[in-house]
Amino acid sequence: MAFGHISSLCRVILNSALCSYVSDVEASSRKRVIHKKVGDTVQLSSYLPTEGVTMTKMGSVSKKHHFKDRVDFNLTSFSLTVRKLTLQDSGDFSFISEVNEQQRGTVIITLQVHEAITQQPDLKIINATHNALDKSCTVLLECSASSDSTVTYNWTVGNQTRTGPKLHYVVREEDGDTTFTCTVSNFVSEKSAFRTFECNNDTSLPQDPQDEVIPSSFSSFSLFLQ
Repeated sequence: MAFGHISSLCRVILNSALCSYVSDVEASSRKRVIHKKVGDTVQLSSYLPTEGVTMTKMGSVSKKHHFKDRVDFNLTSFSLTVRKLTLQDSGDFSFISEVNEQQRGTVIITLQVHEAITQQPDLKIINATHNALDKSCTVLLECSASSDSTVTYNWTVGNQTRTGPKLHYVVREEDGDTTFTCTVSNFVSEKSAFRTFECNNDTSLPQDPQDEVIPSSFSSFSLFLQ
């Protein structure tokens, strides 16, 4: 089975068969995605049987000498280990092999390297209005992350969950203290922050509320509104 045009010769780096090439992947090829954070070590393997293998090539598309001194190729398991990952290591890795001179389907491994989230999100109550008729408050909250990586925002209020950087929520006076938790996450890390809100006749925002920092193992904090 043909595996496409190989545009450059295989370069052996530290006795590892790390090839730089471009291939036209056929429909029968298999693809996997691996997520790691900066500084991690990753092992890339096709997970194909190794018995009877007569030829292998593990390559990164258009990354020639980028991995020098950071890679090892296991000639027994035919797996590639890359150390001290950087954001620039993200990309597609292709594994081509033959068994008894017959080529197997190409295995494509997509490596995504992410920055870990190291700071808790900034959680603010942007606006809150009190409705005297039904004794409730409408609250608008906003959560933001300082991380440069793409993050997902998840809110938790009691047993309810929402997504997105902003949250509109109705709190009743009878609910008492209501805790809003915002969690920002990517594929390799997450951080949370929370604020507690109480609906009453004095509720009126925007204003300049007093923040009270609550130490916890999750580096979270809370705002109490009187």
